[in-house]
Amino acid sequence: MSKEREDFYLENWEERMKDWLLDPDTVRLDEKEFRIDFLDTTDAFIVEVETENICPDELILMKRDHRLIISIRLKNELKARSRFVEFPFCLKQRDLTYSLEHHTIEINVPKQECKENTSLVIRVQGICNEDSPSMY
Repeated sequence: MSKEREDFYLENWEERMKDWLLDPDTVRLDEKEFRIDFLDTTDAFIVEVETENICPDELILMKRDHRLIISIRLKNELKARSRFVEFPFCLKQRDLTYSLEHHTIEINVPKQECKENTSLVIRVQGICNEDSPSMY
């Protein structure tokens, strides 16, 4: 993609993200499914999943072209809760990482591509340990 076209695409994407963050449907999903926040740093985009009021048992991250699908299965719930975030680039060659902090799952999406494709699905089980006061 040419630099000029890339800049236009990024500008357009930033406008869509502002609309997404202000959209009443996004706020409803924050309340109904789980809350997510979106941060833009120099090297990466960071998606924060707030887990203060939920106890996630399993986290599944799926990369579909420009879309990151975040699914959380809660203890005592059969159906997973899902949210998605659109990015200004394809995620196939982005090495996603995550960290589990107190009441937050932080997903790091680097702006720099890897030389090869990375895993399209990341699955983490046993996140919530109700017996452990340090986690939840």
